[in-house]
Amino acid sequence: MKQEEFIHWIDSLEKSEPFLSESQRKAKQSLKEEGLPSKQLEEWRITNIERFKRILKIPIANKKHTQSIKLNFDKTINVKNLPDSIEILSEDEILKYYSNNFDGNNNLLNIFNQAINNDIIGLKVKSTNTINLDLTISNLEKELSPTKIIIVVENNCQLNLLQVIKGSILSAHSHLIEIHLKENSTVNHNFVAIGKKLSNLLGTIKVKQKENSNYSLITFQEGWYLSRLEKKIVQLDGKANTTIKSLSIAKDNEELASHTYVKFKGPNGSLNQLNKAIVEDESHYIFDGLIEVPKVAQKTQASQLSKNLLLSSKGRINTIPKLKIIADDVKCSHGATISQLEENQIFYLQSRGINKDQANSLLIKGFCQEITNNIKLTNDENFDLYEHLRNSK
Repeated sequence: MKQEEFIHWIDSLEKSEPFLSESQRKAKQSLKEEGLPSKQLEEWRITNIERFKRILKIPIANKKHTQSIKLNFDKTINVKNLPDSIEILSEDEILKYYSNNFDGNNNLLNIFNQAINNDIIGLKVKSTNTINLDLTISNLEKELSPTKIIIVVENNCQLNLLQVIKGSILSAHSHLIEIHLKENSTVNHNFVAIGKKLSNLLGTIKVKQKENSNYSLITFQEGWYLSRLEKKIVQLDGKANTTIKSLSIAKDNEELASHTYVKFKGPNGSLNQLNKAIVEDESHYIFDGLIEVPKVAQKTQASQLSKNLLLSSKGRINTIPKLKIIADDVKCSHGATISQLEENQIFYLQSRGINKDQANSLLIKGFCQEITNNIKLTNDENFDLYEHLRNSK
């Protein structure tokens, strides 16, 4: 697709809801000015741009979020019939919380979603009791499905959030979820994304944390022709805790990417990040992580570790952990490993009567379980997926 075709594609986009029309107008204008992503952009340098361009040829779904997102508590319910512990945000509240911009330079997925989307679901958690919320997002074959969710968790509230995104053949998701944690709130967020043949995922998780809040994110992704999952977290005033654990499994000729950006805007914040990936066949995996600690964020404690298994001579892994530190009283570390299965471990298992294939499977399963054992899938609908994660390699 050439630039002129891209501009024509932008002009042909369906108009959003009236209260979102101005943000959509700005997003479309920004796309025209920035153009298609290119190898000249550092954050897109390693990405297969041609795969991204293919997504633009997929027809955009015209259904509303209320049709494409299913909310589950003890049973499936309608988004318009929520319990007292959760309420729907008004249009004014959505505009108050919705971020047109975000810290960091990489905003293309956010702008893209804003341009093609015509609706937002906004939810507020306001009960001091622990709330369990399941979101299942799926699409049809040969459709580009844009979805956007805002969740506000009030002071002293706790939310256990499960998201399951399912891709269909020759489809694409443009998904954005934005979570605002007020003071003393807690969110345990599990994000599971399973694609099918030639399905694509452009996903963004944006989180803003106030003081004494706790945010835990566990992500799992596999099966996507192209997946770019961006996690952007800001501790607004410091004194908050963030945990990120991620597992990606790439096979065949898939390309999966995990981009993370964590910024501390105040002192005494903490981050514990572990990113894992398994690459097989001729697939490609990208990890790009940045931790930013400005001068105001003294006494920050942050760690970032990328651990990868390369199981094929034709597979590729790019891992780029980064620290940007201005503060001088911090404890921050990062690291990355790319390895194959250890021959001495395989030999040990074989010496105990386990054949080589079984030994390989056990070692790979053990590598995954540090992540998958923490994914809580309680919905009956997802039981098969639960078993899939427990047994995935």
